[in-house]
Amino acid sequence: MIYDYEDREGYVSLWVGNCSDYQIADEYLSTTYLDENFDGDMEKAKQNEIWNKLFPLENRSRACEEELKDHFHYESFNQFEYDFGMTFDEDFREANVLEYCTRDLKKLFEGFSESDSFLDEVKAADPRLPECNTAVALYDFKYEGGISKVSHENITLYFVGCFKYNK
Repeated sequence: MIYDYEDREGYVSLWVGNCSDYQIADEYLSTTYLDENFDGDMEKAKQNEIWNKLFPLENRSRACEEELKDHFHYESFNQFEYDFGMTFDEDFREANVLEYCTRDLKKLFEGFSESDSFLDEVKAADPRLPECNTAVALYDFKYEGGISKVSHENITLYFVGCFKYNK
């Protein structure tokens, strides 16, 4: 079952990692619309090379695989959602890519709208972070999907945890 973000008000889920630049991170986190001319023919869509690349054979046994395909309905795709087996509302997402790597959470999440309300709790949890330049926050979202790391050619993200925050 894919993880749905609803009814998790007051929680923020955090990821950190490394990315070559902000544009790569934004594309990774954003929904892409694949075929504006999709006519509803699911059999034809299943033969589409692009679609088969997005849903690799090695993931076919994942419990959420078919549900994610149904969610994207052969019309759109979000790599971040797919990799971590979840859906989220992009309106509640913040991301940042620094020009340097650091373990300093305050620098990684600097400028995030609610960071003052959750950073102390994150520091108290004492996550063992690698040197990172990328931070992602999903507000009103409590990720419990169990996937802790995803790595692609230009981006790697580690799930840090879920924390209470104040609006």
